[in-house]
Amino acid sequence: MFRRAAPAVAIRTEQNQAILVEQFRALRQQVPLMYALMMVDAAFLSFASHGTVSVWWSLGMPVVLALLGGVRAAFWLRRRGAVPDPEQIPRYLIGTTIVAMALSLGFGGWGLVLYIQADLVRRACIALYIFIGAISCCYCLQSLPRAGHAVLLCGAAPVTLCLLFSPDWFLRGVGFNILVVTAVILRMLQASHVGFIEVLTSRADMATEQRRAQGAEQRAHQLAYHDPLTGLPNRRALAEALESRMTGDAPLGLLILDLDRFKSINDVYGHPAGDQLLRDVATRLGAMTGAHATSYRLGGDEFAVIVDSDGEGARRVAHAIVQAMLKPFAGSDLVHHIGASVGISLYPNDAADRETLMRRADIALYKAKQSGRSQHCAFEPMLDAEIRRRAEIERELREAMTTDAFVPHYQPIVDLASGAVIGYELLARWQRGDRDEIGPEQFIPIAEECGLINVLMLRLLRRACRETRDWDIGISINVSPTQLKDPWFSQKVLAVLTRERFPPPRLTIEITENALIIDADSAQQTIASLKNQGIQLALDDFGTGYSSLQHLQMLPFDRLKIDRSFVTSMERDPAAMRLVHAIITLANTLGLPVVAEGIESASTARTLARLGCAMGQGFHYGYPMSVEDIAQTGAAQPA
Repeated sequence: MFRRAAPAVAIRTEQNQAILVEQFRALRQQVPLMYALMMVDAAFLSFASHGTVSVWWSLGMPVVLALLGGVRAAFWLRRRGAVPDPEQIPRYLIGTTIVAMALSLGFGGWGLVLYIQADLVRRACIALYIFIGAISCCYCLQSLPRAGHAVLLCGAAPVTLCLLFSPDWFLRGVGFNILVVTAVILRMLQASHVGFIEVLTSRADMATEQRRAQGAEQRAHQLAYHDPLTGLPNRRALAEALESRMTGDAPLGLLILDLDRFKSINDVYGHPAGDQLLRDVATRLGAMTGAHATSYRLGGDEFAVIVDSDGEGARRVAHAIVQAMLKPFAGSDLVHHIGASVGISLYPNDAADRETLMRRADIALYKAKQSGRSQHCAFEPMLDAEIRRRAEIERELREAMTTDAFVPHYQPIVDLASGAVIGYELLARWQRGDRDEIGPEQFIPIAEECGLINVLMLRLLRRACRETRDWDIGISINVSPTQLKDPWFSQKVLAVLTRERFPPPRLTIEITENALIIDADSAQQTIASLKNQGIQLALDDFGTGYSSLQHLQMLPFDRLKIDRSFVTSMERDPAAMRLVHAIITLANTLGLPVVAEGIESASTARTLARLGCAMGQGFHYGYPMSVEDIAQTGAAQPA
């Protein structure tokens, strides 16, 4: 045991430290009692030897031993309320052993002197007093066995040896009995100490397991309530925070924000760059929301903020978030430019329960994104009705897809010089029976968001190929930016043309400029694949998006379309007229025919023809018509 108390040995394990602390605590309780027993035993020895030895041996020596014992008892009594550092405890244990050995030598030597000068009866009494005292002290030191052994050896051994070698058989018997009892007691002390260590070890192991369990519970709680990527509280933590705080009258604002243009960064630069950007967003969000707001990550690129304020305070925080997210995020190698759209709902003005508050913040977020992104929008009751109507349209749209309720209509494209119809643009119309008409400007965005735009476009194209297969003019159809991300899009289009025996050169795919920006690599691959199949390509809505001469130079477009917003205003807006003229001149220089959309009058048509525009379409030449209406007008002649 003492090897753990040696000064040169460092305390390395938590279990060893626990054992040392428990040894110190046990000694702190028992050592004062041991010295009290020693003083009582010394008093009895003094009484038993009085009159047979000198005053020094009968009174002086016990007084000295009592004073020394009292000093050591006071030393331990002062430490009854404190436990020293585990690294200091071995020094106390060593000191206790040395002092116990010294006092035992003194007590045993004093007893030996008394034994030598006493008669037979007194010798037996002195031997029993010394042995009882040594055994009592040994029991008090059972948590420190080496010290107990030293007490028996130094205190009881001298007199015991005298008894064993005494000429009197009575004293020899007493000595032998003391020897046997000593051996039994030492055995019991050893077993007691082993049990003491085992109990402490078990207790230490149990405490360690409890701490591990607590640590595991804390880690599980951390994982359950915090986002591992950003360290922010997660959706579950947000739900519980709202439940606990939406019980009184104190107002609060819930902000839900979605990052703009994050997905393109994730796709182009990879998930490690996206993860680092999310961590930077979380850091910036936490730094600017302050002490009166708490940030959460809901998943993906969506975050939330609880603001302890009324509507005005929530709007100020939302505005600050929008402005903060517009600032560039500088990485190790790249600088990212994103933004954030924020939806706001207020408690108790907008909702009295958590689910409604979160749903209405989502509704406001959707409106903010519709408004052009990098905006913040507060919930209004009319937005709820609008979202419900959108959800109803989505449900009906899915049902209509199974019944072929979407039919193609065709708007003529004419040669401005001759007025002859040279093609048709394919437009989707939704036949809803007697219900209100829903225009493509409403259901097309919904179809894009819910992932149905590809199916809708291919079904319309399949039907249009069957209806226009025998015409001698071509058709054109718009595709959305999301369709160009599909690596199999061109193969799907070719499969429809092959199945319906429609010549690929008679089909023109119209692509907007914004589609080229969202995912330029995918768009270029899809465009090249379509072109290789013989399909014509048109750059639609030129001038409204990220217009770039590089697009016209690098991509194999066959025609260019001017957006209707410029055409309809050109006769009253000189700036629009100059822009249209510039576009036509640029296209003619590059050898690209130009189609002008939105021609609504003969004068606009003549002006465009004079400027060099080759083709046009608009209400002046005809509204979108079904195939039956076109057959009645005879605008398209069979081959």
